[in-house]
Amino acid sequence: MNPDLRIKTAMARFEIISPVKGSVLSLQTKRLVLSVYKPSADRMVTDYLVRNRAFHKEFTQRHHDKYFTVGEQRQYLKEDLNQYNRNTQVAFWITLPGRPDRIIGRLSFYSIIGGAMNSSFVGYHIDEECQGQGYMTEALLAGCDFMFKYFRLHRIEADILPTNKRSLACAERCGFEKMGYNIKFMEIDGKYQDHVMMVKLNPEVEM
Repeated sequence: MNPDLRIKTAMARFEIISPVKGSVLSLQTKRLVLSVYKPSADRMVTDYLVRNRAFHKEFTQRHHDKYFTVGEQRQYLKEDLNQYNRNTQVAFWITLPGRPDRIIGRLSFYSIIGGAMNSSFVGYHIDEECQGQGYMTEALLAGCDFMFKYFRLHRIEADILPTNKRSLACAERCGFEKMGYNIKFMEIDGKYQDHVMMVKLNPEVEM
């Protein structure tokens, strides 16, 4: 990352804590723990995805039955960890402090680019039973602050289906602004669909 970028310090909504069991990085917010897991978390991840398979279907790419198995998720976690070690992705899984064995969401900063771009994309989803409690807003605010401070990012982009009103509202609460539309941006539920392009810039970066 560009060493000339300077981050001011009064922005954090999190603290870095000792990694929880099975993780390599953990952040603590007021009500949540965000962790980058090792492949050994495969059963926890699979349980979360299976519980929310029907709920997430409308807003995610299609997955075959194999995707919802422990063995397949172990491979995905291996790739997540490989990308984390290469500084190209930070995929957080979200838990409550009192329930470390039950995942309630995912927040992923991916396609991280350094150099003159210093940017990434972000995607997120949450457990159906945890909607409407502000958990994803809390996680997204903390995650963006972490990426701005420790990865020196200048720009984070979220691309959201126009019909996903909750996700759009969450991004807006977290300081993302609508920049326009990305036409046929991503395959969702079996077809390529337009997405609203939302962008958050790092106000604390000075060149």
